[in-house]
Amino acid sequence: MLFLDVQGTLISDYDKSPINGALELIKTLNKEKIPYMIITNNTKKLDFLDYLQNLGFEIDKKVYIDPFCVLKDYLKPCKIAAFGAKEFLDCVQMLGYELDYENPKAFLIASYDDFKFQDFAKMIAYAKEGVQAIAMHEGSIYKKNSMLYPGVGSIMAMLKNACEFEYSVIGKPSKAFYESALNLLKKQDENASFEKILIISDDFKGDLLGAYELGMQTALVLSGKISSTKNLDTTKLNFVYDSIKDYYIMRFL
Repeated sequence: MLFLDVQGTLISDYDKSPINGALELIKTLNKEKIPYMIITNNTKKLDFLDYLQNLGFEIDKKVYIDPFCVLKDYLKPCKIAAFGAKEFLDCVQMLGYELDYENPKAFLIASYDDFKFQDFAKMIAYAKEGVQAIAMHEGSIYKKNSMLYPGVGSIMAMLKNACEFEYSVIGKPSKAFYESALNLLKKQDENASFEKILIISDDFKGDLLGAYELGMQTALVLSGKISSTKNLDTTKLNFVYDSIKDYYIMRFL
């Protein structure tokens, strides 16, 4: 049983094309009826599954989950302050949320490479006022144009250093998100459990550490934001692969 990350694992950070072996892996999993879930922290496309399918991935919606899939379980449509890329703001509005930066019920934070300190000041003000805080995921870093940017997890850590407050995490590596993915996996195999799952990702801190704590086996691919295991606690990694192609070859060929 597999949990498969997308960015840097199945598709390239550089040009968003399928990484060698990724299409073949999904095709083989489908053919051999091996239970798996595509787990992504996508917060820019409501139709991200369609996007992956257009790249050639034979992925059914029943094996796909992202933060948008579970957002309404945390927060029903209401007035919110949303921070992130324009695509993220457009998505939450299409889901029925109303942008209101004067009197929001909650504030949501997603990845964005153009945050300004004024944005952080607004977030701190909301937190001090007791406005519900929601991180769309808790990734530590992400890669764009060969550069590494602080992820939502790093931003939340900075905000908590400035102002003590509680917040919820929608996507990876929250236990709730992994449990939602597990419940979907059980529709493929009712005996599915965390202990039977191998999670493959390019994000050691943002994906794999949380999965390890839940009892999953962990596999790091070096095809995304991390290019080596230097300075990582490798005792929490069961496998390390240069890319998903190496896993595919070792497992199926």
